[in-house]
Amino acid sequence: MRSREVIQKTKPYHFLEGGGELGELTRSYDWAMTSVGPVHTWPQSLRTTISIILRSDFPMFLWWGDDMVQFYNDAYRPSLGHSGKHPKALGEQAEKCWPEIWHIIYPLIEQVRNTGTSFFSADQLVPIFRNGKIEDVYWTFSYSPVIDESDEIAGVLVTCTETTEKVLNHRALLESRDQLQFAVEATELGTWDYNPDSNNFCCNTRLKEWFGLDRQNEIDLKFAIDVIAAKDRQRVLEAIRTAVDYSSGGSYDVEYTIVHPTNQTERIVRARGRAWFDDNKIARRLNGTLQDVTSTVLARKQVEELVAERTKELESANQELRKSNAVLAQFAYISSHDLQEPARKIKIFSGMLKTTLNNLDSRSKNYLAKIEASSARLLTLIRDVLTYSQLGQDQQELKAIDLNEALAAVLDDFELLIEEKRAVIKSDNLPTINGISIQVFELFHHLISNSLKFVTEGVRPEISIKVTSINREEVLRRTDLDHRRTFVKISFADNGIGFNQNYASQIFDLFQRLHAKSEYHGTGIGLPMCKKICQNHGGDIYAESTLGQGSVFHVILPQSDNIYQRLANE
Repeated sequence: MRSREVIQKTKPYHFLEGGGELGELTRSYDWAMTSVGPVHTWPQSLRTTISIILRSDFPMFLWWGDDMVQFYNDAYRPSLGHSGKHPKALGEQAEKCWPEIWHIIYPLIEQVRNTGTSFFSADQLVPIFRNGKIEDVYWTFSYSPVIDESDEIAGVLVTCTETTEKVLNHRALLESRDQLQFAVEATELGTWDYNPDSNNFCCNTRLKEWFGLDRQNEIDLKFAIDVIAAKDRQRVLEAIRTAVDYSSGGSYDVEYTIVHPTNQTERIVRARGRAWFDDNKIARRLNGTLQDVTSTVLARKQVEELVAERTKELESANQELRKSNAVLAQFAYISSHDLQEPARKIKIFSGMLKTTLNNLDSRSKNYLAKIEASSARLLTLIRDVLTYSQLGQDQQELKAIDLNEALAAVLDDFELLIEEKRAVIKSDNLPTINGISIQVFELFHHLISNSLKFVTEGVRPEISIKVTSINREEVLRRTDLDHRRTFVKISFADNGIGFNQNYASQIFDLFQRLHAKSEYHGTGIGLPMCKKICQNHGGDIYAESTLGQGSVFHVILPQSDNIYQRLANE
């Protein structure tokens, strides 16, 4: 705790460092004029969230407090356009900043704040004022609650990316493809056209034969629907209703069975088409083609049955599923036990404190200390659990990372602790790899943190970082590595307390600790994070140690994607 207090006193804006233009604006902004208050009064939950936002390369946005005061990062900045809301939006109340879409976003914000449940939407049309006018803008975004130190929802975190160009391009591509396909296949397929205003349905001769319909030019849609198998009828009606809704994009694609009303012959068909809307976004036509896919569907079912039969013989394919279920079970355990333990303490000791609030004697001060300790552990645990769970989500694009720079950034974070412990850290020249920078930073951070934490009392910490190449034979011996790639091994050795080598695998399991909480603080998630990060990069990590004689953690990472690409092409 002492080193953290020193950091906060000497660098009150430490958590705001970096962040480009928005980082500078956030640091210089007079927050005392807002309901958020001066920076030195900000709760740790707000500090942590702002730090994540400013350091993220993904567009992020935060509304904080009852006034919903706004924060955002450089990645979000381009979405505000060339003129308009930026930079005035920083520190502004949400309702004042977004009057043109307040009726859209306010219910979503309130839903998250009232229920604590996140909200996600893809390619959603949300027009905003930018570049001097109201523009139709499409977004893929999520709203998530941010929990403060009192376990209350204090803010709403928005991660978003603009998809306008993608949506418009996709729409144009669909229009062009549908029109071309209609022209090419019109003489070979069943063609149809539906008028939502009159409910009339017309089609070519082939389709009328399939449906057993009268040869008159137009019929009521009901007669065509009646020919659809009962099991599929409601699904087809729902697909039509969705297609003529402007918000759906107008696409219509459904597979179903029709039964000839005379000879009861069954035919599996696939209907594809699109709705056409007027300037008022009202569907005026829905048309397309109908293809007989009976033989294709039957063949597909035969293949599926064959695949299902073969799958039963591949027991190894279930290994990853079992592992995933085990992790989910462990998360369920932490949710019902470890996370509730400090929460219960907070509740109990808070109640006891209230009875002596007017006269804070030594016992009351002790209660307060317990509350603070439990709160800190709870927040740390929640943070680590969330971080670990996010490592399994879709990964960011791999970029070239100079590991020397990543290590330097980590050592800079530990500058005061290193000086306090008089630690000696030596490192080889590290290579450049293709990876995810924030994950590599977390990997190095946890390994250096452990070496500085698990030290022998009275012994000056020494950490040595060595780089070696892994020969081809060793790669081939390992079943967890892609044999088409080359790898480098980075070894973190320390002179700390070490551990029994029998536990070398156990330490990478979630929430496994070799020491009591009272001896060394931690949540038991750090090393599992390291394991997951290495696996995300196609590598691995393992440990060697002797009790009382230090530890060595070996990190294996792909050395280059160039060789991999060449071998893959061969």
